[in-house]
Amino acid sequence: MQDSHSLFLTLLWLLAGGGVLFFARWLSRFLDKFNLESDTRRLVMVGFVGIVLFGTLNFLWRVSNNTAKETDNSVVEIETPAVGTEDVDGLMQLHYPDLQAHRKNLKQRRAALTKFFKEVQQWAKDSPHHVRFLQNLVNIHWKSQESLKQADEIVDLSVQELWVNYRTGEENYVINQFKPEAETLIKLILDAQSFDNTGFKTEQTEIQQWLAQANRQLTYTEIPADPKNRKKPQPFIAYTPENRKMLVAWVQQRQDTPLSNALIRLDDNQQQITSKLEQLQNFMQQASDPKLYAALQKVNVSWQEMERYNQYADYQILFAIEVGYLLEKLAAYHQQQTAPNPRTLDLIQQLHDGLQQAAPEITQRAQLRRAEVERSYSPTSFIPIPRR
Repeated sequence: MQDSHSLFLTLLWLLAGGGVLFFARWLSRFLDKFNLESDTRRLVMVGFVGIVLFGTLNFLWRVSNNTAKETDNSVVEIETPAVGTEDVDGLMQLHYPDLQAHRKNLKQRRAALTKFFKEVQQWAKDSPHHVRFLQNLVNIHWKSQESLKQADEIVDLSVQELWVNYRTGEENYVINQFKPEAETLIKLILDAQSFDNTGFKTEQTEIQQWLAQANRQLTYTEIPADPKNRKKPQPFIAYTPENRKMLVAWVQQRQDTPLSNALIRLDDNQQQITSKLEQLQNFMQQASDPKLYAALQKVNVSWQEMERYNQYADYQILFAIEVGYLLEKLAAYHQQQTAPNPRTLDLIQQLHDGLQQAAPEITQRAQLRRAEVERSYSPTSFIPIPRR
């Protein structure tokens, strides 16, 4: 850009110089037509040529000065653009970096919570045995989301007002006026984040109770009694094939061979139990004698109890595995939050160690229980008792 301006000025000076010389020669020839004394002729030549030369120099000076200004302006626009004032984030980063950092963290946390609320719905569908726990987490963090949302909206309104006044008012005055407000907004964000951290602590308590339940269930060698009716076993819902398949795949992905083998053995045990039951019930349907049906019914009850026992053994292991599966998801969600407290970490380790030890034992008990049922046959005496 500067080279083109220099070339233009050089050409302009050459043309101007040539023009002045051309005018001087023309004037000299024009004066030859008059019979003037040499002094008068010289005076006229100096006067007119001087006037033309002065005007030409004045014109060239103005052109050179304007061209230099345009060149300087063009250089400033290209090499030193205004830094940090082209958008509102740039303005905040330049003049209020602390507020901008807290504002950014606030928005990131809100985005993480929004993602959590969306994903937890799918977690609940995939893990129906833990719906209550997941709902408790939603209730805890929903309050945090509302607090963070309110703070975020207030900060955004203040920043938008600042930006409009900065663009339309006196810049330095606006920047100085906003500084006390920036400190107030930082405190507002910190209060909302503190409330969010309180929610995280409440979540830790919920997780600890959840882990304690899974650890406790691994110690049962029988289906526990129903708290509402101690004479009956506690009701539970067996894992569906789809839910079980998902957890088995997760265990295999982690290359946890003891757990994988335990689940395979329990599944094989269940298939044998189902096959025996189907055969027995087919025989019962074919039994024409009520006495034979009654005798087979006792065996049928034993196999049904065995099926329920094997399902609970499977439930014990899968429930604990699913706790680890969901904790892994929560860990990814909380990667920018405070780490779990020592009590939570201890319970996680306790569950992992307990599961590694308990899974083979639970599986072996279920297999031995099936063998006992298979060997429980005791001949029924159909001989009528003689009357005395």
